[in-house]
Amino acid sequence: MVGLEAETTNGLNPVNAQAAVSGHILFRALYETLTIEGDDGRIIPNVLESFSSNDDFTEWTLTLRPGLLFHDGTPADAAALKRHFEEQAKGTLTGIFVSDWEIQSIDIVDDVSISIVFGRPYATFPNFLTSHLGYFGAPSMHDLGQEEAARNPIGTGPFMLDEWIPNEVTRMVRNPNYWRTDAEGRQLPYLDAIEFRPIPDTDARYAALRSGDLDASSVNEGLRVDDYNEEFKTFWQADRYAETTYLLLNNSRAPFDNVEFRRALAQCTDRQTYSTLRWDGQAPDNGPFSPGTPGYLEDTGFPAYDPGAGSATIARLGITNVELGTTNDPANLLSTELIATMWGDCGLDVNITQVDQAELITNAVFGNFTAFLWRQHEGFGVATERVWWHSKFGLGIALNFGRINNPGIDAALDEALITDDLDRQREIAEDINREFGENVHYIWFYNSNWLLAAHDHVHGVDNLTLDDGARHERVFSGRVFLGETWIEQ
Repeated sequence: MVGLEAETTNGLNPVNAQAAVSGHILFRALYETLTIEGDDGRIIPNVLESFSSNDDFTEWTLTLRPGLLFHDGTPADAAALKRHFEEQAKGTLTGIFVSDWEIQSIDIVDDVSISIVFGRPYATFPNFLTSHLGYFGAPSMHDLGQEEAARNPIGTGPFMLDEWIPNEVTRMVRNPNYWRTDAEGRQLPYLDAIEFRPIPDTDARYAALRSGDLDASSVNEGLRVDDYNEEFKTFWQADRYAETTYLLLNNSRAPFDNVEFRRALAQCTDRQTYSTLRWDGQAPDNGPFSPGTPGYLEDTGFPAYDPGAGSATIARLGITNVELGTTNDPANLLSTELIATMWGDCGLDVNITQVDQAELITNAVFGNFTAFLWRQHEGFGVATERVWWHSKFGLGIALNFGRINNPGIDAALDEALITDDLDRQREIAEDINREFGENVHYIWFYNSNWLLAAHDHVHGVDNLTLDDGARHERVFSGRVFLGETWIEQ
């Protein structure tokens, strides 16, 4: 039994699911991913056997492992992979990603290979196949239609859906046709079944783990780091590629459309005190990239805490009221109330509204918010941040949730499409970081490292046997593979 922080309320079809970390854990069990983040900073094949491009990155060839089967016994072959991308193009959100590729054609090369021709260079295309766009679903699932497919996921992953009762339990059973073996050649997965329970209340999830109601739990909390480390076996994400917790500001809505006001808010936000009281006391971030991640800078130009200057600017602008949103998690409410108190000291009347996590994501997509706490941007390849920051994706149903419109960021993200040179990618990320610092598009708090905490009888969390001894980034953004997990009886 694994505890998760939220339910993936709109279902288990990656084409239309609005999945946070909890959803990705489910999807990695059901579908896996076509590619995976390697611990050397490069993307490596996973369900794919290989990928390659032409010289200008406008044509990519993807090759699946031979003999793959979906949960229902149908072949996971080139025809299925072609259908996969066609369906992704139809998704409300995934279609936004795919539209940027400007696909000219998708052709079947042989039984296990396809060729995709883009209308523009896409040097980092394989990066996009580690997440939503890489969850490989069966044609038979897509034949059901998006809504029905949401309740009937069919992938190639180690587990198959047995039962889904929203907000109560998602139960999966062993896939007898799973393709992967462990390093000794033993058939995976080890477990016969696995259950996931969504428990949004952080304290309740911790209590359920302590009582033994859960065998393991996904955790994103700084206040109990010592408790988790002392009481449980903990599987931590590395410091690099950590998501950043920050205030997502709607740059298209007054008063957050005014850079002077955004700068003043940053000056009124005591981020060190916030980190001390609500996380683990680490020095606050000054941008979206954690230390050790390409793009990280010690000084981005982000405003220092200066409530006197901030309150003076707010008074001069004549702004008296703002809104803050948060989820129904009591811990998130406390965090939001702390921010509201800081802003109140600068002369603002702050109104707080609470919604569940799924509605929070929906509000971000449709722009129905002014500001709320958010957690994102692990920085594994700056080009994958394109849809989150480029102005092209900031209108209507948007993945640029903050509706950022910054020509400098746009130009940098455009260049990131045409190079796979890691040094140049790092320089581009640094340029973007400086733009964030100067224009205060968001207010940064801290690196939001993840862990999965488990009792001593749980073993093999996030183990993944890859080709030629390759290694993946462990607990990456809280996402874990459980195909090699086992329980000591």
